[in-house]
Amino acid sequence: MLDLQNAEIFRAALESLPIGVCVVDHNRKISYWNDGAERITGYLRQDVIGRFCGDILLIKSHEKKAALCDQYCPLVAAMRDGRARESRVYLHHKSGYAVPVSLRAVPIRDARGHVIGATESFVERPWASKQRRPDSDLAVGHGLDALTQLPDCPFTETYLADRFKFATEHIIPFGLLCVQLDHLDSLTATHGLEAAEAILNVIAHTLRNGLDPQDFVGRWAGNQFMAIVSNCSTVALLTTAERLKRLANSSEIVWWGDRLSVTVSLAGTVLTPGEPLERLLGRTGDALKEAGEGGGNSVLVRGAPETS
Repeated sequence: MLDLQNAEIFRAALESLPIGVCVVDHNRKISYWNDGAERITGYLRQDVIGRFCGDILLIKSHEKKAALCDQYCPLVAAMRDGRARESRVYLHHKSGYAVPVSLRAVPIRDARGHVIGATESFVERPWASKQRRPDSDLAVGHGLDALTQLPDCPFTETYLADRFKFATEHIIPFGLLCVQLDHLDSLTATHGLEAAEAILNVIAHTLRNGLDPQDFVGRWAGNQFMAIVSNCSTVALLTTAERLKRLANSSEIVWWGDRLSVTVSLAGTVLTPGEPLERLLGRTGDALKEAGEGGGNSVLVRGAPETS
């Protein structure tokens, strides 16, 4: 029979789990960080043990970006009232991009029932395992962009044409979103091409993680990505665009000691049955140009034009 009083047995069991596990004391200092937490967040245990959890775990909900130590944090709430919390949020990876996770925070009590800390478990939402993405089998030089690991421009154009044909034949609308990094040329001039490429990579990861599994995102131009949002209305497309903007704007890289980030502008529209692809792209391009005016950092989603 296992010696369940042996702490090393429990530690070994926690290390074997595929989920992330973090334990904090009542001062919110991290006491334990397992292999799963290292894999999901990119932070090694030597990076985090003894540090304040709000310095490491940043969460972004659909409505706001919040440090894990503030009033919106499930961990803090669990210690405050002694009740478990569950959330679907985005964790901030050490590399700078957002990772979608399901998170559960549970208070830890002593023998007298007093809350003395909390444990938090988190697991990546299993989108990729439930539904294969269009870029699952691509390789660099064969449809995959080497820099961002997203579909490259030619593949994105071909995929868009195929989706457009299918949607037209079956009368299934979709939304088109163009995402543009604002002032990337200024960042390149200040910090160099490698820094700009690193920012592009981080934004690419964030966009892919911020979309649903049935949606698509790929390279479109030097500082642009194109997303296809399945079977959505204008309102739903606007909601998606605003979520992606929040996630992208909170993504960052550490470059020679500096924290670098960019804002993004998003513009799009919903396919109108019977319209040609060129008109859909033209409407999206016009909206993006308007969204980028005044410094960018904006969202503009146009409704489908009325048909006679």
